[in-house]
Amino acid sequence: MIRVMIVEDDPMVAHINTEYINRVENFQVVKHVSNGIEALNYLKSGAKIDLIILDVYMPKMDGIKMLEELRLTYHEVDVIFVTAAKEKKIIQRGLQLGAVDYLIKPFTAERITAALEKYMSRYELFTLATDVNQSEIDRLFEKPSVQQLPKGIHPITLERIQTYLANSDEKVIDTHKMVKEFAFSMVTLRVYLDYLVTQNELEKETQYGNVGRPSYVYKKLK
Repeated sequence: MIRVMIVEDDPMVAHINTEYINRVENFQVVKHVSNGIEALNYLKSGAKIDLIILDVYMPKMDGIKMLEELRLTYHEVDVIFVTAAKEKKIIQRGLQLGAVDYLIKPFTAERITAALEKYMSRYELFTLATDVNQSEIDRLFEKPSVQQLPKGIHPITLERIQTYLANSDEKVIDTHKMVKEFAFSMVTLRVYLDYLVTQNELEKETQYGNVGRPSYVYKKLK
């Protein structure tokens, strides 16, 4: 689960952003503060935050100043700007400080969803993968698109699963082995395998035992 903090002085905007974010699978807003000082104090308390949704124009400490302070001590926290600030210097400075995306208000639900899906791919790449190949790096720098894979399918994770299956000699997929390999739940793994079934890369068979629910077996077609 990606733990998100919203730094936004407008309660209505913060509420709307929270609704958008919490609808996206694997994201949860756990904290809302109204300015940069409150955000820094919260992080100093030892709170675990993965992603900050950051406004620029705020009282006491604006978003750019807060990110400058943040980078002095909290290097592992990622930031997406969601702001009305359109000035080129502000946008440039935000990107120089390592913002992974920049959304200008007003934006569509599709755009913020695309930004979060893109971030999830980045997060999975750096937390689950031991080594990274060039195609995965190239994907990180692609422009987010509102045309998405089905809900719950992230492109880099999908590519890693496809690579794993291509390198496996197994005709019948050992799902328990894959769960350990990818640190997934069985439910999450089946989402990806079911998607590959729809793409004619796997086939799915139902097996019925004497008692209990039926089980499912995935087999490679290629």
